[in-house]
Amino acid sequence: MNLQKTERVNRPGFTLVELLVVIAIIGVLIALLLPAVQQAREAARRMQCSNNMKQIGLGLQNYHDTHKVFPPAWFNRGHLWSGRILPFIEQNNLYETLLFGESDNWAPAGPNENACGTFINSYFCPTMPIGEHYTYNNIKDRVPMSYLGNSGTLASGDKANQITASYGPLSLQSLDQNGVIFGCKAQRFADIQDGTSNTIAVGEAQTDPKFVKDGQGIDHWYIGSNQIDPCRCDGSNHGGEFSEAVGSAAVRMNARIHEPGVVGHLLELSFGSYHPGGAMFNRCDGSVSFIPDTINFNTYQALFTRNNGEVNGSF
Repeated sequence: MNLQKTERVNRPGFTLVELLVVIAIIGVLIALLLPAVQQAREAARRMQCSNNMKQIGLGLQNYHDTHKVFPPAWFNRGHLWSGRILPFIEQNNLYETLLFGESDNWAPAGPNENACGTFINSYFCPTMPIGEHYTYNNIKDRVPMSYLGNSGTLASGDKANQITASYGPLSLQSLDQNGVIFGCKAQRFADIQDGTSNTIAVGEAQTDPKFVKDGQGIDHWYIGSNQIDPCRCDGSNHGGEFSEAVGSAAVRMNARIHEPGVVGHLLELSFGSYHPGGAMFNRCDGSVSFIPDTINFNTYQALFTRNNGEVNGSF
C-alpha cells in the first residue's frame, strides 16, 4: 500500500522579534514626528493670532478715521475699547444690540451681558488653552479676551491702594497715563509723537480666569465690564478691575513665567502669551509683530510710551 506524504507548506511571516523591532521603529518615528506636527500646529495658531491682531489693528485705524481719535479703554458706562470697535471688525449687528445709557448696563440676561457671551474669533487667540465661556463677576458665560490695550508704563495697579511704587507711580484710575488706550481720554495720531510705527496699541495677554494669586484672577474680557461701570471719568476712585481691558509695561512681558513672585495684580497687568518665547503686538500704524520676551526691558518700555522721545533700537 502506497502512503502519500503530507507536505508541509511554510508560509512567510513575521517572527515575534521582527514584530517587536517594527513596533520599536514606529515608536521612534512617532517620537520624532510628533514635535514637528505640534510645531506646525502652533505655527498655524500663531498665524491665526497674527490675523486677529491685524483685524483689531484695522478696526482701530478705521475707528480713528471715523472719530478722529482712538477709542478710550473705557468710559463712564463700562463699555470697553473692544466694544467700541465692533462696527469696524464686521460686528456691527452685535454692536447695535448694546445699550449705553440705562442705569444698569449689565443687568442679568440683558443685551450687554448677552454680547459679552458672544464668541468673537478675532478676540480669542487659538493658542490659549482655556475655556471659551466662564460665569465670572456676575456675568454669565463671558468669553475671555486675548488682547489688551496699551495703557503705557506708569500703572502698577488697578486702584490707588494697589500701587507698587518700584514698578510704577500710578494706578489705572489715573487719567494721566502715557500709553495710547486707557481710561476716558481718547488719543489722536498727533498725540503719538514717538511715531505710530514705534508705539504699541494692543498686545497679547496670558489670560487665565482660573489662575488666582493674592485674590487676583488673571481675567481679561471684552465689550464691557460691570466692575468698571461705576467709573465716572473724573479721576475719583469709582470703579475697578480696569486691567480687564488694558495692560501695563510697568512689569515685564510674561511676568507669570519670568517674575512669578510679584503680587497678583502685577501679573494681571503683564502682557504676554501662550506662544513660546514672546507675544504678538499691534502697533499704532496697524502693523503686527512678534516681540520676544527676552527683549531689553528699557527697549520694551519705550515701545509703550507715546511721547517720551525714546529711540527704539533693534531687538
